[in-house]
Amino acid sequence: MRSVWLALGITMFGLAACATEPDEDAESFYAHVAAGQVISLKHQASSAPGTTYRMAYRSTDAHVANKLVAVSATVLVPYGTPPAGGWPVMAWAHGTSGIGLTCAPSIMGVGGPQASFYGAWLRRGFAVVATDYPGLGEPGTPLYLNARSEGMAVLDSVRAARRAVHGLSRDVVLQGHDQGAHAVISAAGLAASYAPDLHVKGTIAVGAPNLQDDDTFFDGQHGTRRFSPNVVYALMLGASLGQANPAFDPSDAFSTRALPLYRKAATECRSDLFVDVEHAGLTPGNSFEPSARVALAPALDWARYPTLTLAQPLFLGIGTGDTQIPIDTQEGLARKACAAGTRVTLHHYRGAEHTPALNDAQTDALAFARQVVDGQTPADTCR
Repeated sequence: MRSVWLALGITMFGLAACATEPDEDAESFYAHVAAGQVISLKHQASSAPGTTYRMAYRSTDAHVANKLVAVSATVLVPYGTPPAGGWPVMAWAHGTSGIGLTCAPSIMGVGGPQASFYGAWLRRGFAVVATDYPGLGEPGTPLYLNARSEGMAVLDSVRAARRAVHGLSRDVVLQGHDQGAHAVISAAGLAASYAPDLHVKGTIAVGAPNLQDDDTFFDGQHGTRRFSPNVVYALMLGASLGQANPAFDPSDAFSTRALPLYRKAATECRSDLFVDVEHAGLTPGNSFEPSARVALAPALDWARYPTLTLAQPLFLGIGTGDTQIPIDTQEGLARKACAAGTRVTLHHYRGAEHTPALNDAQTDALAFARQVVDGQTPADTCR
């Protein structure tokens, strides 16, 4: 997909062939814990208008059967007394930051534009719970763009926050951008079976990818001879697959020239990896082996949405100037969700590039969130 990866600013079901059985000690340990359980909660400095915590919690491991994984998150609670029933929760899923342990947003703290973004929701009476995803912030295997891994981590972050912090409601609105859009659509599809204790009211996805419908991922947005962010994201996806499956041979996917960057992708965060890939002169034409699509197929498969038949309304925001995720890919996702029976509210933001589209969408997103939390029915673009 032409640039879905750039925006993912990208997770199927765990690799059965790679799964290993937990040892007896692990089975004994996990018998006493459960997904959504809090590991730790600490106050965190923040310029957002609310009380901020960094939380560690447990989620289901999408890779190893019958195991849990530690995940970190940021939790922000509005000042004041919660309303009857508690503060509704906006569960936020971030875009790609990298797959290294230190690439977690919660480690970086809450300030600047992030604090402003969270602040808009806090001032309107929403608590915010923002997962880092497994493998970021807490030790574990980062299953990059694995739909089940991301989706379960989003849902378990809210479960844990409700246990750790007083005054949070069961009512949840899911919101994400690029990789995060992928995460929240996945979470919405899993919610009824995986987290029936939560009342997911609606999902907001801006710049949403759909890897299965993007045929240009290995060619690049501007051809095979120019730098493409797709190379960066393919390296991250390959590095994630390599950690999940030791049998994966990166030389089946990446050229000799690209292999040093493949190794860096496991630890470097997004911005540094971008610089290194550009300095190395990597392009789609000199980075991939002819067998790349086959070699990376397990990871491309794990990125499939569990379902597009969602029980709750889906808000899709598209910037018409988006050069990272193809417009036709995003609109195709909307059509598929409509065909699956989901109520879709589709917004186009004229001229907005991928990241600015998130800011442009927030007025509409806040209105949508308030509608669904209040039990109102948003507009249905499908009809």
